[in-house]
Amino acid sequence: MKKTMNEMKLTGKLVGAQELLNELFSDGCRPSLRWLRSQTAAKSIPYVRIGHLVFFDVEMVRAHVAGTRLLRARCLLRYPTNGSLPA
Repeated sequence: MKKTMNEMKLTGKLVGAQELLNELFSDGCRPSLRWLRSQTAAKSIPYVRIGHLVFFDVEMVRAHVAGTRLLRARCLLRYPTNGSLPA
């Protein structure tokens, strides 16, 4: 059963989108702000909306990203699922 935001308990500090990306990802593998906005729109990651502003709890998002695979590698889609390389 999925919890709504009214039922979630916030434990950490709320940060904006750019601060969240800076906290979670290193410089070499940081996704774009557009990716974060699309994940927020798809409700794939937990967020808090206060009026029209959107904030994130870093620890809550970190736990959620560790539990689900949100980033897809493009190279994995080119090869068959049995792990063999194409001839």
